[in-house]
Amino acid sequence: MQYDENVKKRLRRVEGQVRGVLNMMEAGASCKDVVNQLAAVRGAVDRALA
Repeated sequence: MQYDENVKKRLRRVEGQVRGVLNMMEAGASCKDVVNQLAAVRGAVDRALA
């Protein structure tokens, strides 16, 4: 099966965002900042599905 390159690029970006969220959590970032980033991750995943 062939997958669209744009979808793969979006998922790579999501992967980086998730790593960033984990780093924020490990660094003790505020809950509000972590939640904001998680919302951005969710939006990016939704765009990859569309």
